[in-house]
Amino acid sequence: MTEKELIQIVIDETGGFLDHPFNGGSSHEKINWNIIRHHRNRKILAMVFIKDDHLLINLKLSPEHGEFARKLRGVEPGYHMNKTHWNTIDVNHCDVQPQELVGMIRESSALTEK
Repeated sequence: MTEKELIQIVIDETGGFLDHPFNGGSSHEKINWNIIRHHRNRKILAMVFIKDDHLLINLKLSPEHGEFARKLRGVEPGYHMNKTHWNTIDVNHCDVQPQELVGMIRESSALTEK
């Protein structure tokens, strides 16, 4: 999957919009952050980025779901996020099936909609 395809899936599944509030600064990492937000409350529901040539997505999951998901290859505590609620998925190098990923995207949207 490409970065562009993943962003489009997140937008299609959530109705969110793409934002780039963290790019262009003096960050030493130079990660291009693709932030998908809710229209109503502008809360972040997903963060898509490439690090070390890996396509990654940060998603908010319930603590129980996150703990279970982290047992799968390619799922780690959230990169630059609260480690209890946010999880980073290495999209092209993980044991998460495409439909599971869509479910995680929907869960993240629901948890950040409030």
